[in-house]
Amino acid sequence: MRHAGQPSQWTNSEESVPDNRRKPIVDPRAAEKRRSLWTKIGAAVVLVALAVGIGIWVVVSNESSTGSSNELTVATDGAFRVTAAPAGTTPPVTVTIVEDFQCPACRAFEAQFAGTIEQLRANPDVAVDYKPIAFLDNMSTTEYSSRAANASACVAEATAGDGDFSTWLKFHDALYAQQPAEGGSGLTDDQLNSIAKQAGAENVGQCIADGQFRDYVANTTQTVLGSGVNSTPTILINGEQYQLSTPDALLQAVNQAATK
Repeated sequence: MRHAGQPSQWTNSEESVPDNRRKPIVDPRAAEKRRSLWTKIGAAVVLVALAVGIGIWVVVSNESSTGSSNELTVATDGAFRVTAAPAGTTPPVTVTIVEDFQCPACRAFEAQFAGTIEQLRANPDVAVDYKPIAFLDNMSTTEYSSRAANASACVAEATAGDGDFSTWLKFHDALYAQQPAEGGSGLTDDQLNSIAKQAGAENVGQCIADGQFRDYVANTTQTVLGSGVNSTPTILINGEQYQLSTPDALLQAVNQAATK
């Protein structure tokens, strides 16, 4: 029996050393396996990070390239503005023409008022804003109104970056000259591209085929219809709807607005 203060016979024995004071025995093979495992895990993490980073870069790049391409940089207040006013100035009168390339009445307006509109475009006190909308998609079997308006946006974006809408005006007039009958399929995308080339616009075929500016057309149409316009053509002088009568009367009304 052991009493207090009596040394144990096992005092110098190896078994009396506590486990937490003993040095562990390291298996070098196990250590090497652990190092190899962590190396593989680390490499896998790096590869995953790289893959995720590349994926994000591709998505952002695609969004950047496609998102920006849908922005119509040549539009002014949602319209194609043609004016002889000096660059950087705002004419006192804005004549807005809301039109639909499928609209027979718009074609008739172009035929009757072409000379007057040309005079207004040459007047530095006047800005002529063209707003093609898709008002009559249900009058064709292929949503020709939207496709034609998209094609006009493609031509404008490709050719009017410096504010010169002469090529777009040629295309605009050609669309009315070759306006398809209501109720049919309308002009094909290839035909629209051919008309664009004849007007002087190159490399717009893909834009037309892809409907690159269809969202712009839809938004413009919604905005115009939401403003109270319910027919085409509609003419506005400084935002106020004008009741068409004769070319001379339109010219007089614009000149009066310019003197106010």
